[in-house]
Amino acid sequence: MTQPSQTVGNYEFLGIVEKPKAGITYKVKNLVTGEFEVLRALPGASYDDPESLERLLREIKIHTRLSHPNIVAFHDALELDGRLVMTAEFVEGTTLAELCRPGPLLSTEAIRAICEVLSGLEEAHALGIVHRGITAEHVMITPGWEVKLGGFGLAKPASDVNLTKAGAVLGDARYISPEQVMGVRALDGRADLYSVGVLLFQALTGRVPFDGPNDFDIMVAQVSKQPPRPSSLNPGIAPELERIVLTALAKKPEERFSSAREFRMALAALKCPARATAQPAAPVEAIAETMVSRFPGQAEAGRPRRKAWVLGLLCVAIGLLVLFFVAMH
Repeated sequence: MTQPSQTVGNYEFLGIVEKPKAGITYKVKNLVTGEFEVLRALPGASYDDPESLERLLREIKIHTRLSHPNIVAFHDALELDGRLVMTAEFVEGTTLAELCRPGPLLSTEAIRAICEVLSGLEEAHALGIVHRGITAEHVMITPGWEVKLGGFGLAKPASDVNLTKAGAVLGDARYISPEQVMGVRALDGRADLYSVGVLLFQALTGRVPFDGPNDFDIMVAQVSKQPPRPSSLNPGIAPELERIVLTALAKKPEERFSSAREFRMALAALKCPARATAQPAAPVEAIAETMVSRFPGQAEAGRPRRKAWVLGLLCVAIGLLVLFFVAMH
């Protein structure tokens, strides 16, 4: 559509955020408001393709219905440079995929992120919208740990079975449900829950359940192979949490959670499991040193207070001993 650093209409184009087959997402600056936004447009030739244009129009219509703290906010739909585009909230942060690249997240972090994704999906599913394209790249996490679900380019009303051609497979092979692989047209929200199960597996282990050299091999695995137990890749995963992951990844939709809310409540109900062997309590100084490593500035400021507190206790103890001996004599 245009090149970075160019200005079209009221938008300054700053760079490409994402370039999937279905369209291009740019980071732009709205010169009227001064805010950064993302602008989604189709590849040039796709504007002559009625199906591609219809998908963009459907995405716009779906976004106008969605309003939730855990879903990327829609801003506007307009004609720019003679082409239809849509703009949305620019989320400053990183993707779940990038966070998992070095390795698994802490269980508490994974649960929190996935609960917020599910909270956003509750809103979409309540409106009859199936996402169909959930991936770790479409989950944005801000420095303050706010979670935003985007990537609604493949979303559709669950009631509309005519938007996908029979046998067509859409979405990232690593995340789609078995019924999507098999080209089932009457998908419901449980297909999204499978994809979220993949997200949870990835957040806990650092990898997706199924991967391979090509999409065909991955899709065969999605349909015919059982996922590895998450604890075989990360022994620190609690049995209760593992059961939730494997329930979400059940091959048959009826064996998964029935709704995003049920999935979210199962995660929210988890408590820290007791360790198999009792661990000695950490000394107070060891805990303090841990806090020093996490928040050095605050810890340095706190050291004089700790010394003063200890000296104060010593003075009180000496005073009590003096009073005791005076009373005895």
